[in-house]
Amino acid sequence: MAEQDDVISPGIDLGQRIKILRKSAGLTQQQVADALGVSRPAIAFWETGREGSARKHIPKLAALFNVDPEIFLTGYVQEDIELVITPDEHDVIRLYRMLDPSRKVSAQKWLERQARMARQSD
Repeated sequence: MAEQDDVISPGIDLGQRIKILRKSAGLTQQQVADALGVSRPAIAFWETGREGSARKHIPKLAALFNVDPEIFLTGYVQEDIELVITPDEHDVIRLYRMLDPSRKVSAQKWLERQARMARQSD
């Protein structure tokens, strides 16, 4: 089981997912860059976890790789899980689901920072 300090940044996950999908599609970084209208170094930057502007390109990446945009955020497509949550957790989930994919990444990063600060203050 992973320690709390081993949380992987959503940006790193996003970069890994882009790289895996690119390689699975048999595309070079240059081909992906050309398809998105960005530079090849931008793709390399994203794939190494330094997110940059990758978030705003999620819809185009999803179309290029013919996948659901959610795959870039979670690694999974929609999965319904039954669990008991508190009313405030329900509100957070409801609001999160209203966000577009790029804003979901921002929300995940914000929550990650908040959790890290809470662990440091304990």
